[in-house]
Amino acid sequence: MARRASALFGCTWLRAALAAALGSVGMMAQEPSAPPVAATVSPTNMPLRQIAPGVFEIGKVRFDQQQKTVTFPAALNLSAGIIEYVLVTSYGKTHESLLRTEVEPYHIHLALLLLGAKGAGTNAFPDDPAKPLPGDRVTVELSWKKGRKELRRRAEELVYSRRTRSPMTPGEWIYNGSQVLEGTFVAQRDGSIISLITDPDALVNNPRPGHQDDENWTVSKTGLPAPDTPVQVLLRLSR
Repeated sequence: MARRASALFGCTWLRAALAAALGSVGMMAQEPSAPPVAATVSPTNMPLRQIAPGVFEIGKVRFDQQQKTVTFPAALNLSAGIIEYVLVTSYGKTHESLLRTEVEPYHIHLALLLLGAKGAGTNAFPDDPAKPLPGDRVTVELSWKKGRKELRRRAEELVYSRRTRSPMTPGEWIYNGSQVLEGTFVAQRDGSIISLITDPDALVNNPRPGHQDDENWTVSKTGLPAPDTPVQVLLRLSR
């Protein structure tokens, strides 16, 4: 295992990308339940392994260099009510999220950085909600099993807008990559991954009109998997 890891990090593009990614993440909180104690992460202790040519895993997160995709497991968390998030961790704001996951937010962040995402960087979110959010364009796709059949849906299909009285508009999301505050990677601390409302602490934000309204979005009444159904989340970085 040590020899394989050494060979993997000997890959020039991966070594350079990982160094840049770790520099972007900076100092990250170790345990969500503990006080925000910072720890430095180095390539030698990252849980990264190669699955196939161009395909790697960081913890429970898999990313494909050629397809520009990041995939990881989640589960249906809520089947009704007003929501502010599509996805949070199990220690995050589960009372207002469609999905929940056990995946580490910083693993998702590192995977997308290794695929070439930049995130918002030092760009602050605009005060004017009509202005575009800074970051990279991504699509969010969900899949799950129903019997022997695999169902695939865009995340927007499972969210309803009270303002327009219609399903969420299909389209791309913005990968802003959260923030590092006082040595803590906030998405890791708070467990916020995909937000429907304006949240610079989440990894991914919703750029559609109404994203400033925390009472606009509800769980769709149709097309949902059963509660606690395992769901595969796929983030695709737009080329």
